[in-house]
Amino acid sequence: MSTPDDSGERPSWAPPAEDHREQRSTVWLTVVLFAVFMAVMLVVAVLVVGGVKDSKAGAVQTRPQAVPPASAPASASSAPPATRQEVPVRKLETAANPLVAPGVAMPKVTCELPKLRGTQEQLDAFYLALIPCLERAWHPVLTQVGEPRIPVAVNLHDVSNTACGPPPPASEAMGFYCSDDKTIFVPLPRQLADGGPDLLNQLFLLAHEYGHHVQEQSGILRKHDLLYREANGDQSKILDLSRRLELQADCFSSLFLANAAGRGSIGAGLVRPVGQADFQVPDSKTHGSAKNAALWQKRGLKAKDTSACNTFAAPAAEVS
Repeated sequence: MSTPDDSGERPSWAPPAEDHREQRSTVWLTVVLFAVFMAVMLVVAVLVVGGVKDSKAGAVQTRPQAVPPASAPASASSAPPATRQEVPVRKLETAANPLVAPGVAMPKVTCELPKLRGTQEQLDAFYLALIPCLERAWHPVLTQVGEPRIPVAVNLHDVSNTACGPPPPASEAMGFYCSDDKTIFVPLPRQLADGGPDLLNQLFLLAHEYGHHVQEQSGILRKHDLLYREANGDQSKILDLSRRLELQADCFSSLFLANAAGRGSIGAGLVRPVGQADFQVPDSKTHGSAKNAALWQKRGLKAKDTSACNTFAAPAAEVS
């Protein structure tokens, strides 16, 4: 059995051949480059995902937004942390509704309206310009009394039914409002009858129907409906409720016209016939006599605040 050669005669250590060193360096360089590549790809992926998220947020921000309250911050980036706010709710009252309490005033508004014409497209453009002006008048009023602000739609089609049931006949109404779908209906054939649309009549009509929408927003209309059911078919009570509701909408319409007259497209002299005898329709069991319609229209024109339109607190003789 031989023993290891430990005589001290072994050759000294020498580095590996040059080709082996080059092979190992190439392997390590490949590993390092691959790691760098993967790190770069990871950074790119993060940036791409972040960019996609930002682009989605931007797309959302370009959608039409609800008009914020005047006290809202100019941008979300400067807004303080969100806090829970009280959501306005309708007060189910008629005569005691905050909307018709003393001191609740409507601001002056300027309505820029297109020329009134007789086609569906032109009437639609007229109504679509008038509704925002009605909102600018009524939304501050509703805000003062803590009532909600609910969007309203306008429908020009001659519909045979609505969410509230069949529409009233054309002989009784040029337009009507349905609270169930928050829509003002102004059927085109009714507007084109009797020589076509008249500016003052159209203004008063839409402001009257929007007045019903205000009654819905404030809770007056809901309370009216409760009282209607409680009447249990008593026609005298039901007709009295109907007249108070309709005459209040007349007053609301005049109140709006008074605060819009003399500005923009509504001249000061345009609204003078409102409240006069030749502006009235015949007596109606549901809408009130021509005399009382004129009474409430005049009160709306001269009103300092919405309390002038509190028909539900008026004596029976003024709402007959």
